[in-house]
Amino acid sequence: MRNFWSSILLFSFCLAFIGVCFYLMPTTLWTFSYTTLIAVALLLMLIIYSLHQEYKQLSCVKKVVAFFINSTSILITSLIILFFTLKIIVYSFGGSEHLLTSYSPNMGYTLEFYAFDAGAMGSFGIRGELDGPFGFKKQFYYERHAEEAVIHWLTDEIVIINGHELNLKNGETFGYQI
Repeated sequence: MRNFWSSILLFSFCLAFIGVCFYLMPTTLWTFSYTTLIAVALLLMLIIYSLHQEYKQLSCVKKVVAFFINSTSILITSLIILFFTLKIIVYSFGGSEHLLTSYSPNMGYTLEFYAFDAGAMGSFGIRGELDGPFGFKKQFYYERHAEEAVIHWLTDEIVIINGHELNLKNGETFGYQI
């Protein structure tokens, strides 16, 4: 029985975490990383395994709850795997190339820059991502028709990228609109 209640608690935690992640994506430009999604998928597989082990010992009502949780966990895990597959397919077409990584003077901020080229379907340029906590990344810089990123740190929080001054501590972005 302990596995049942711990599975319910773990499942609730996973759903809350996914909900917070989906809330943060459109409002603050923070995105999932591979490690975050892999951790959630492994937790959901652990839930499926633990409930499957005790399924025969559960009462009828708990079997219905276990079936719902297992079905939802399988669905979410399948969506995560589908997301990875589609992301790998899309990035294999050469749409994005890593340019450089820059660290703040105190190593508190890590900025990664990528060149993108949509070919005949769009324009080219660079985009920057700020590495955040728990493997999250924030898209903070987007400039079309640029081929390189010239970075100069004024302080530990203020950076100049191609002539655009950004205060990372205040969450400033360039080129992205929320």
